[in-house]
Amino acid sequence: MTRTGASRPHPAASPPPGDSSLSLTRSFRRLRTALAVSGLGLWLAVPALTATAAALTRDDDAAARVQAVGGVLALLLLPAVLLAPVAGTLAARVDRRLMLIIADVLRLAVLVTVPLVDTLVWTMAAAFLVACLSLLWTSSARASLPALVTEGTENDESRVAAHRVAARVLYGPAPVAALLFVFLALIADETLGRGSRDDLALYVTAAVFLISAAVVAAIRAIPATEPIHAPAPLKLIFQGPGTAVARGFGLAVATAALTSAAIVAVARVRTGELGGGDAGYGSVLTGLTLGAAFGLFLGPRVLVPFSRRRLLGLAAVAAAVTLVVTALVLNLVVVVFTTALLGVFAGAAWATATAALADPDAPDDTRPSNYLRSVAVVTGVVAFAAVPLVAGAIGSHRLAIGGGYDFDGTAAALLIAAVVGLLAGVVAYRRLDDRRGIPLVPDLRAALNGEVYAPPEQASTAEQQPVQRGQRGVFIAFEGGEGAGKTTQARLAAIWLRDHGYDVVTTHEPGATKIGMRLRAMLLDRDTTGLSDRAESLLYAADRADHVANVIKPALDRGAIVVSDRYVDSSLAYQGFGRQQRVEDVARVNAWATGGLVPDLTVLLEIPPRDGRDRLSAPADRIESLPDDFHERVRAGFRALAEADPDRYLVVDASRPQAELSREIQYRIREILPDPVPAGTEDVTSTFPAITEF
Repeated sequence: MTRTGASRPHPAASPPPGDSSLSLTRSFRRLRTALAVSGLGLWLAVPALTATAAALTRDDDAAARVQAVGGVLALLLLPAVLLAPVAGTLAARVDRRLMLIIADVLRLAVLVTVPLVDTLVWTMAAAFLVACLSLLWTSSARASLPALVTEGTENDESRVAAHRVAARVLYGPAPVAALLFVFLALIADETLGRGSRDDLALYVTAAVFLISAAVVAAIRAIPATEPIHAPAPLKLIFQGPGTAVARGFGLAVATAALTSAAIVAVARVRTGELGGGDAGYGSVLTGLTLGAAFGLFLGPRVLVPFSRRRLLGLAAVAAAVTLVVTALVLNLVVVVFTTALLGVFAGAAWATATAALADPDAPDDTRPSNYLRSVAVVTGVVAFAAVPLVAGAIGSHRLAIGGGYDFDGTAAALLIAAVVGLLAGVVAYRRLDDRRGIPLVPDLRAALNGEVYAPPEQASTAEQQPVQRGQRGVFIAFEGGEGAGKTTQARLAAIWLRDHGYDVVTTHEPGATKIGMRLRAMLLDRDTTGLSDRAESLLYAADRADHVANVIKPALDRGAIVVSDRYVDSSLAYQGFGRQQRVEDVARVNAWATGGLVPDLTVLLEIPPRDGRDRLSAPADRIESLPDDFHERVRAGFRALAEADPDRYLVVDASRPQAELSREIQYRIREILPDPVPAGTEDVTSTFPAITEF
């Protein structure tokens, strides 16, 4: 059985604001172009250097070739693991424009020397040097575009969009670079000799860096207004994400990274064994990067009613299963196709995980997305080092299957990586599954139809047993600082619940009752002076005691859903953390006042205090007019309460679009609702579900 009418959204399901929100100055456009060109060179250097390593070992056995290629790949990624904080510190101390030019020119010089020296040792050393320079370039590039946005507020939407554009120009050229490498390989095969075929890609890459440096040189200056953050991946991994759920996200991302890195590690040698050469190698990389790009776009938008956590776990498992097929196939065209499919699953996993753990207001060193990025980078280095070693150790074998099946070391290494990834993906799925007991296939089938699956036995039970007047309802509280949008989101949630046939009571604090209205006047009127902090806490508790006794508890007792704008956590944050009183004392008083009633779900809308108060249209009341440091303590208090009880809280970034917030809140509320709609709802609400205002 399914229930229709509401979508189960993903935080990234709505398209973000694009370049139109930016102030597109000439310098901004030039820098965006320069970074895109330099990004093209960065990604083109990967197949160029690895193909050179394979060419330098063409007369050696397969084990030497695959290990040479894997060594170059590991060295290209190793600086991001070991030297990220050093690179960030150095980039922050040098003029941004100068750093971008220096990085491009030095990468150009290093790449030109590779065909001139023509040794494997120098090729590997060059890979490491290019990676170090690229790390410096990336640190500066990420901060340069936002710095060129017209000065406004620190949290201006255009700056957020500029960061998004920076990410696109850094990673977006990857498929273009892979496809360009294919064309260069085809041209080299037709025009150059055997010993010079791989030089063309190196020289073209150097020319790309030259063009980028010239475009950056035409820019007058790049302000250093945007800070450079470069957290240490190993430190973030050892510290851990903090929660078991976040570890499940990390395990799923590690699975996606392992499967993708494994195929890249052996792709050059494997395509050579399948008769593809450099052009086949570039085709595999093109399939992987295009698939990943498609997965990044598709992940937040596919199967919208389906659980995002389930989707992440399934994407990780699917990537590992696809790697099994890729390992066993001996047809290059099929390998390219399955690699592209693997990229789709890996990209969808990354998009789902990063959006689900997004926390833009967290300190950069502890931001969950940085933890996931660290997991992916470290997993990639390990895969680039280990998979070629395994492939070389196994060697080539011929099995007596269907007249003879060539089972080489690269296929065996991919199979081993796939098995490891499959085990990790299954564990991640079990950790992340938030719909246990719900069968997977019917859940997927319902999601394909735009519906949410409800087991038939639950539906029949609900139809046979009408709601009893004494059955407890559901209590949802909306919390947050001033201007966060609590009232709007609470109202929208109530309307959505009503549309689904529920008896809904919307209320607020303080002032939901006649007594509460008098207390509210005293508490919020700016003319109220001399009120002590303890008296303020007791007045809020008195309002809440009357509120619970006369509004919330009667509604819950009859089985209604209560949606409240503020509850106890506001007192803990404002009177406890904000007024710097003992939070335990405030909690004790409110527990007695409410009889220990705790919401089933608390939605915390987070926004920087100054941004929130800028949204206020009416004159500030007594609490709203308190200084910034008070509201910063309140915000930190809400965050501490959410971290202490993560199962009860949904924390959302209130700076995002209103419709996007509503969909994410609906998704979370659905998990605690009776399913399906109780048969006696209309009887309770006098023939039609209604929202009761207090």
